[in-house]
Amino acid sequence: MADLTLPPVLAGDERFSLLCKLLEERHAGIDLTPMLVYLVDLVKAPLLPVMADQFSLLDEAVWILAESEDARRNLIKNAVELHRYKGTPWAIREIIRLLGFGEVELQEGLGGRTYDGSITFDGLYVYGDSRAWAAYRVIFTDPITNDQADVIRRMLSSIAPAGRRLASLEYQAAAIRYNGTARYDGLYNHGSSA
Repeated sequence: MADLTLPPVLAGDERFSLLCKLLEERHAGIDLTPMLVYLVDLVKAPLLPVMADQFSLLDEAVWILAESEDARRNLIKNAVELHRYKGTPWAIREIIRLLGFGEVELQEGLGGRTYDGSITFDGLYVYGDSRAWAAYRVIFTDPITNDQADVIRRMLSSIAPAGRRLASLEYQAAAIRYNGTARYDGLYNHGSSA
């Protein structure tokens, strides 16, 4: 085994092989699992909030949205990259994906449109208002509850680009049908959460 850990040039030298063997014998009884805390898949579930706190995730609304253990582990694994790209459209899409809400579409620059036929008059864009350039909309493929929409709004305020304003959360692509699957109890709305 010493030959496998040493570079080929040193493996042929008897002194280095002996040194490697002595080190292996000395460190064989040391349990390395406490040192492997950043292997998130091996950490027990009760310790996940401790790891999340190291990455400043407990203070953000995103930890509330990570409802399953797998979502929390994925969030911790990707925390550094999310912080690196915070304030970009990629970060918005990625965090929503990591939380299990699937793919989303971002519509940016909702204002300053003219009647030139490039967009339809469906209420998603603002005509003539030059200040609405900073507004954006998030369109989900799956419906979200009103409670989730409130927490997603808080999360987006800390992740979205500075100076940008969320116009609405939409899920028109998969709106709830009147087929008895969802009840009209205020848990869901009719496709838009402004």
